[in-house]
Amino acid sequence: MTSSQVPPKVDEPASLDRRSGKRIPMIGPCFYQLTRFRGNETVDFSDGYALSLNTSSGGILLLMPQTPEKRQVFELRVPSPTTGERAVKLVEACWTRELLIGAADKVYLVGVRSLFEPSASIS
Repeated sequence: MTSSQVPPKVDEPASLDRRSGKRIPMIGPCFYQLTRFRGNETVDFSDGYALSLNTSSGGILLLMPQTPEKRQVFELRVPSPTTGERAVKLVEACWTRELLIGAADKVYLVGVRSLFEPSASIS
């Protein structure tokens, strides 16, 4: 599938500074937890695994089975490149792009920026 066949769903345009920043390949599974508020009394929780594709000084490119909402903040557990332990990060979804796999299956490229990283790791 070429890039011209995939119409971008861009929630926020990426700045040129971030797009030209150095990216480091970091392919591996990441556990995420999303929260969605439905009405006044209902909260839906969902979690699962995303695939990290690369990282930069301020963010991560993810491949996810579901899309977070625009500017949604969520928890992401990623392997540390130095120790291999899982680190907890709070990230904000900056943009998404839907990718079709076959006739009916969808996955999403999601660009997130890091908001907060606790110093403790989780095994």
